[in-house]
Parts: sequence; structure tokens; C-alpha cells
Amino acid sequence: MKVRLTRPLRIAIEFAVLALLVLLFVKVLDPRQLRRYVELITPQVVTGILTFQLAILATQTFHWALILKEAGIYRGFWWTFFARVSGFAFTYLTPSMYFGGEPVRASLYKDRLMSYEKVYATIALDKYIELGAKIPFIIAGFSLLVYFVHTGAVLIGVAGFILLVLIALFLLVIVKLFSSRTFIVTASKRVLRPLARINPRLAVKVLRSIREFARDVHEIIRRRRIFYVALAAGLLVALVEVLQTYYILFVLGHPSLPNSIVIFSTVIIQGLIAILPGNIGGMEGTHLFIFNLLRIGSNASIVYTLILRLGQMTMVLLGLGFIFLWRVERVRVRGADRNRTDV
Repeated sequence: MKVRLTRPLRIAIEFAVLALLVLLFVKVLDPRQLRRYVELITPQVVTGILTFQLAILATQTFHWALILKEAGIYRGFWWTFFARVSGFAFTYLTPSMYFGGEPVRASLYKDRLMSYEKVYATIALDKYIELGAKIPFIIAGFSLLVYFVHTGAVLIGVAGFILLVLIALFLLVIVKLFSSRTFIVTASKRVLRPLARINPRLAVKVLRSIREFARDVHEIIRRRRIFYVALAAGLLVALVEVLQTYYILFVLGHPSLPNSIVIFSTVIIQGLIAILPGNIGGMEGTHLFIFNLLRIGSNASIVYTLILRLGQMTMVLLGLGFIFLWRVERVRVRGADRNRTDV
């Protein structure tokens, strides 16, 4: 039985996590060393992290644009970037770091000539590529972590099994998507069986939309070359994110590409199971743990997270600004249409 967190309970959890983090950081931090790290955050460093964030979002826009072109609904780079950043902003404010902003992205991108099913098909493939392209870095990070820490065989076995399951699922979905037209519909029918017993009409409507969605997905990936090019672009995104991690470590005086891969991979896995908006507490706790495991230190951990959050939150504000301008424009257009009708 799924237990839903009420709003007051979620707020209470957030405050509890933040309070624990404050106590933890006060206990383990060295104020003098922390101050020296904070003084490293110069305007040049801020410019650097913003450049990385824009490069990540621009590359993500590129591989979504490839899918949109194949679907025949591409509206140009800037409109695609506008929707992509807005979706990122909304996702960042939801409990998961990777899901939640898709409806916002679809609403901002869609025009009157497009169906929601087709737009969602492109977003689903884009999201699948974004997460799938991170798997090689997760494997590399896990391998390096095992090498650095020399942990027990049981923990290695459990973590290795989880990674193998993730890889197997990723490959299974690729094979099924390319080999079967009915894969998505068949899987959806099984999921919708409880709903069909409760509300058959609603189940039929949902299944009809899924069928259209599945047809659009199959048409988009019909040319495998486009899918593979988009996947290569997804790998480039993950590489830029690793280089961003390396850049922050370099600023803090701990440059190490292997450590960058370990930090990046562990935060990806933790972000998938985050329960608080913006991964509050989860990111800080993971960084604190892994930085100490890699013997970088707690002080570097908090300043690393601060620099990363600074770049991410700037992109969130940019996305929220785009959403605000989009809403203002929609109100203006509706008002103009109403005035035209009255005349």
C-alpha cells in the first residue's frame, strides 16, 4: 500500500533534514578552512559554473531537437531551449531530480498543430536517452569507488547486482522498442488492469492515448541513426557534467578526474530516489559522505555543493522567468482574441 506524504508532514521532514544537516556540518566543519574555501568563490568561478550549466542545457536541447526534427515538430533551437530550461526548472522544484517537469515542457513547446501524444513521445525518448547515457559513467564511478575504498565482498555484490539490473532493463527497453510495435501498449495494458476494473471508460481513454503515443514513438525511432546520434549527444551531456565536477574540484584545489566520476555517479543514483524538492538534504548528505570517503574533506564538500547549487539555481530562475513570460504572453493573446471577437 502506497503511503502519501501530506504537505505538513513533508514540510516537517524538510525542516528535520535541514536541522540535522546544520548540526552535522557544525560538528564536522573547520570554520577557518571553510572560510578559505568560500573565499575561492570569485566572479570568475561563478562565470565558469554558469558556462557549464548553459553548456549542459544547450547540449540537452540539441539531442531533444534531433528527436523533434525526426518527429516533424521542430520549432527552432531557441524555442526548444526555452521549453527545455523551463522543464528543468520545474523538475528541480519537485521531489525527484529527473522527473516532474515534463508536463510544463510539453505545454510550453506545443502549438495548435501538434498533439500532446507526439510531444510527449519526443520527451519520453529524450528522457530515456538522458538517463541511459549516464549508465557508463555510473558503472565507471562504481568501479573506481570499489577500487578506492576496498569495501567488502557483500556490498560489492549487492551494488553490482543493482547495476546489472539497471543495465539489463536499459538494453531490454532498447531491444523491445526496436523489435516490437506493441511493446508499450502491451506493458500499459498490464498496468491499467486495476483501473479497468474500477473505471472501464477512463481506462479505455487512457489506453487510446497510449496507443497514439506508442505509434509516435515507433515512428520517431524508425530511423535508428537519429536515435544513436541523439544517444551520442546524451553521452556528451554526461561528459560535460563530469567535467563540471572536475572544474569545481579544481577550484577547490582537489583536481581529480577519477574522483569527479565517482562523485557524479553517486549523486545520480541518489537523485533518482530523492524525496524532497531540489534534492534538499540528499545532495548535501551524499556529497558529505562521498567527499569524506575519498578523503577530500567535509569543508570542501559544503563549498562544492554551494557552487553547484549556485549554478543550478540560476538556471532554475531563468526557467521560471521563461514560464512567467510565457504565461504573460498567453494572457495577452487571449485578451486580444476576446477583443477581436467582441468587435
